[in-house]
Amino acid sequence: MSYFNPKPMRNVLTDTILKWVVDVTVIVAAAVFLIIFLGDKIKVVGNSMSDKVKSGQEILIDKISYELRDIKRYDVIVYKSVLSGQEEYVVKRVIGLPGEEIQIVDSKIYINGEEIEDRYCKGNFESGSAGSTIKINDNEYFVMGDNRNLSQDSRFEYVGNIKRSDILGRAWLIISPFSKIGMIK
Repeated sequence: MSYFNPKPMRNVLTDTILKWVVDVTVIVAAAVFLIIFLGDKIKVVGNSMSDKVKSGQEILIDKISYELRDIKRYDVIVYKSVLSGQEEYVVKRVIGLPGEEIQIVDSKIYINGEEIEDRYCKGNFESGSAGSTIKINDNEYFVMGDNRNLSQDSRFEYVGNIKRSDILGRAWLIISPFSKIGMIK
């Protein structure tokens, strides 16, 4: 003799909805935890990184990955600056690493005398003080904006190399406006 006792349809539907609500709640809680404790959010001011990141967009900063790994060439970082007289957060791309020498000649970037591929900028741009060789000290980085002709960056003496202690983290996600949500590469 077999006994068949199917769950009533109402219980299956209730279980499915409850599971969905729990899953969404866990995901939202995890996202909030990550943003509050392991990341940060800033609003971009200026177009020195356009077309990738534009003025007015909000981005998330990954503050933990540089505790686990080194900063790499071409990473997009956020650092603290007091250039304007008040503390502000600046978004730039890492071009030169600690211990390297950098020089820019005719819009070509040379690291330790070797030309590197500049895949983030097309066209001519000013070399600034990097027309002469610049030595990057330990715990310093040479940064540039992708929109080189509108960027105040390490090419200019008033900005200079960026200290590791001033770097907040890696810019990794555009979160607003909604139509532009996406990863920053």
